[in-house]
Amino acid sequence: MCGRMTLSKRELAEIADELAAILDADTAAGYRPRYNIAPSDAHPVVRLVDGQRCLELARWGFPPTGANRPPLFNARADTAPTKEAFRGAFHGGRCVVPADGFYEWRTTPDQAGRQPVWIHRPDGKLLLMAGLWEAGRFTVLTTEPNDLLRPIHDRMPALLSESEAAAWLAAPTQRVLHPAPEGVLAVRPVSGRVNSVRNDDPGCLEPGYSVPRQLSLV
Repeated sequence: MCGRMTLSKRELAEIADELAAILDADTAAGYRPRYNIAPSDAHPVVRLVDGQRCLELARWGFPPTGANRPPLFNARADTAPTKEAFRGAFHGGRCVVPADGFYEWRTTPDQAGRQPVWIHRPDGKLLLMAGLWEAGRFTVLTTEPNDLLRPIHDRMPALLSESEAAAWLAAPTQRVLHPAPEGVLAVRPVSGRVNSVRNDDPGCLEPGYSVPRQLSLV
C-alpha cells in the first residue's frame, strides 16, 4: 500500500532534469516541497506525450467506485490489466510517480500504538513509482513487499529503476512490476505529526517514537 508520500526537493526543475522530462513554467511556479502528500492532492507525474517525457501535475486517486467511498489511490499490479477501473489506463495511460519517500505505520513491540515510518533511499535519490494516469488523475501500482517491508505491510509500491521506468512508459509490461531489491530502501521512525494531513512540513520527518493508544476510562 502507498497512501502518503514525500517530495521535498526544493525545485521541480531539478526533478525534471533528473528524469529527462519537459517542464512547463506554470507547473514549475506552482510547486513547493511536500512532506505529507495524501490522496486527492496534486502531485507531479511523468508521462510520454508524443514520444517526449513530460512532467505535469495530476490529482492522486482515480474517481471512487461508489458514493461516500475514497478515491482509488492504489491499484494492484497483478490485477490492474484486467480490472475495469484500471484496464484502460494500464494499456494507454502509464506514468511514473516521483517521490523521495513514502510512509507506512507499524505496530510497536509492546502493542502500545502504531509508529509511522518513512521509507526512502539512503542515498537520497528519487523513488520512481509505477503509476497509472487517466484524465488528470493518477494511482500508484503496488506489489508484494520485499523482506524489509514484509513485517510492516503486505503491499508496497512497485518501484522502478531508471531502465525499468523507460520500459514502463513505453509499453504495458508487468515484468517491471516487482518488489524492490533488498538493500535499496531504508526505514526510519518519524514524528506522529504525519498522522494528520494538516501537517505538511519538515517536522513530519523528525525522529519519532510510538504513540500510545488512548486508554478506556471505564
